[in-house]
Amino acid sequence: MGQIRMIRIFCLLLGPLLLSLSPRPTRAAEVPLTLMQALARAAEGNVDLRRERILVQVAEAQLGTSMGTFDFRLTGNLSFSRRTTPPLSADDISGGFTNTIASDIGLSRLLETGGNLRLSMQQNTTTTNARVQCGTAVGPATACDFYGTNVALNFSHPLLRGFGAEIVQANIRRQRILVDQALLSRQTRASNVLRDVITSYWELSYATQDLSIRQSAVEQAREQLRITNAQIEVGRLAPVDAAAVERAISDRLQEVVVSQQNQFFRTLELRRLFGMPTDPSLPVFVAQDAPMTTPREVDVAAEIQRALETNPQIRAIKMGIHLTDIDIETARSSLKPQVDFNGQIGAAGRQRQFGATVGQAFGLDDMVWSAGLSLDVPLENRIAKGQMRTAQLSAERSRLEAGDLELALRDQTVRLSTNIGTASKRVELARATVGFAQKNLEAEKARFSVGRSTNNDVLLRQQELKSAEIQVVRATVDQLNSEVALSAATGEILERYGVVLKGN
Repeated sequence: MGQIRMIRIFCLLLGPLLLSLSPRPTRAAEVPLTLMQALARAAEGNVDLRRERILVQVAEAQLGTSMGTFDFRLTGNLSFSRRTTPPLSADDISGGFTNTIASDIGLSRLLETGGNLRLSMQQNTTTTNARVQCGTAVGPATACDFYGTNVALNFSHPLLRGFGAEIVQANIRRQRILVDQALLSRQTRASNVLRDVITSYWELSYATQDLSIRQSAVEQAREQLRITNAQIEVGRLAPVDAAAVERAISDRLQEVVVSQQNQFFRTLELRRLFGMPTDPSLPVFVAQDAPMTTPREVDVAAEIQRALETNPQIRAIKMGIHLTDIDIETARSSLKPQVDFNGQIGAAGRQRQFGATVGQAFGLDDMVWSAGLSLDVPLENRIAKGQMRTAQLSAERSRLEAGDLELALRDQTVRLSTNIGTASKRVELARATVGFAQKNLEAEKARFSVGRSTNNDVLLRQQELKSAEIQVVRATVDQLNSEVALSAATGEILERYGVVLKGN
């Protein structure tokens, strides 16, 4: 028994020395951060937001490309040809050479209803020594020049397959929906990023408060050790009574180190959301805004209705149904036979002088015209039938996806609403627990001062107070995180925090 007692005394004497020599947790440089500063950094550097902005620009560029289908097109060509016809005899008036310079210039445009309109002008300059073309039946062959001009208006239009603005402009309608979907996708991504940043910030705030509470717990234990040592010096307590306090200080210092690590990890999360590189040497963020909430009752039915009406993701899914409707219209048109009307009206000029030729053509002295129909009917038409079936199945799949997302959104809204109500009650109860724990600690200290309590009792009351304070912060952060997640699900988070998506 004497040997055991000596060992205890040795440990008690050595304990304070070891505690004073043990390294205290050191904190890296700190950078204070408010919630609005965190949102501003994320808006500037978040990679997901920048990527979504590019996707919106791509969708708008593709819309411009599809609208270019109806641009005016200026066409032209120039050619030279030489033809030689050997004469059969000296009296052969068709023999000789013919040089022709031909040019063609036209302006065309695809019509919004499916037709095509082209205004063109052909100009030919011919040099020949064939007497039949020069109009000299007798005499030696001599070269002559003459000019030809043709002005024509060509019109073609489908009568069955591909007829109508809904079919011809289907790609433009599709691209406009894709632009709207890209904007909604950007809104969804912005809402999610905003939700993640706010959630990470409140977790940082929790880590900051948790660290402060645990550091205060260390200080409380050190104060208790000071009081204990003072009573040991006057003989009211034995040296062994300090062992429990020293052990508590060591345990609480470990909790401080873990809390500092948690704060560092929350800093890493925010840096990732800010689009900043990870570097252990960089300072740690410290939340300047403390988590605060008020009791809240959630109208679950109203929140579900709001989510179904305003959630950008479900709105984008429903737009996908409109895309499949366009595909079905286009596929249904492809099932029809292709019957096209083709017509042309114009005038021709042919004179030995260039100006006279042009005047004759534009004077409409010699009119020419034509009209006709063309037919193309695939007998089996398997391509069109396959396209139609594919479009119908895609529409069915889009409706299933919309229904599934609606179910998930309802479930998420109910869960988040329940979490808010539960966290609100937890905050209220935890605050009451803090008050009770504070009174218990004060009473325990009073009993300890008159020798009716032990250090273990005081330390236990300190631990209870610390746990109650942490529970308040944890419940508060849980309520805030659930509220921001609900506002993201209902599509109100951007407006709630004053975030406006800038133009592209």
